[in-house]
Amino acid sequence: MTTAVADVNTEVHIAYWLTRELDERALERTLGLLSEDERARHARLAFAHDRRDFAAAHLLLRRRLSVHGQRQARDWRFVPGRNGKPALADHDDDRRRLSFNLSHARGLVACVVAHDVDVGIDVERVSGGVDNLDIARRHFRPSEVADVERCGGAERGARFVELWTLKEAYAKATGDGVLAGLDECAFEFEGPTSLRCELADRAPASAWKFALFMVNDYRLAVAVRDVTQRVNAFRIGNHDGDDDEGGRARLLRASGEFTGSR
Repeated sequence: MTTAVADVNTEVHIAYWLTRELDERALERTLGLLSEDERARHARLAFAHDRRDFAAAHLLLRRRLSVHGQRQARDWRFVPGRNGKPALADHDDDRRRLSFNLSHARGLVACVVAHDVDVGIDVERVSGGVDNLDIARRHFRPSEVADVERCGGAERGARFVELWTLKEAYAKATGDGVLAGLDECAFEFEGPTSLRCELADRAPASAWKFALFMVNDYRLAVAVRDVTQRVNAFRIGNHDGDDDEGGRARLLRASGEFTGSR
């Protein structure tokens, strides 16, 4: 199990947890690691799968923060940041250095942790038989709509989700959320493995790095705003922190100067 890395300051760390087979009762025994507010929010959820994923997501984030910061998982405290994006509550070195974000879809939770950069993450499941072309026409740039239209069958649904997760990750990294509009950024897939981003009225695209992964029937996207160009790699692993060896998580596309999953 990976508990430390050679140079966390120049890497972006992603952790995911497939939760479909998790025992909700087993997770509830670990709820003492969560804050009183988190436990109250967990208790208010009506459906078992929502309680399962909420608990798993917040436990995952706390454990991964503890790999990077000098405190136990139960000791992290959070406050709402701009537009409700969570931030660390304490005014200390951990708050200044650590950035993080959290996302979950039914059956998959994921988080990203980094140092001194802005990060966002989004996960979505690719659902067969769902045509999202109307949604794309309302929220995507014309070039992205054309990209979705060119795809047929299951590929169309996957392409829509890939673009959507990248846009959501970008919006969460900026702290503006989707209220800023999903057309604030546009993605173009280049060749078999790369992508390019165009931004509207924001920092130059060179300040951003993106990565898109496939985890079983899900897509996972990460956005990093790295103005000083200090991040040089990302690392993805399962909830235990073990580096993924190509079984479940697979890098589909990346931009910027990422050297790849290690």
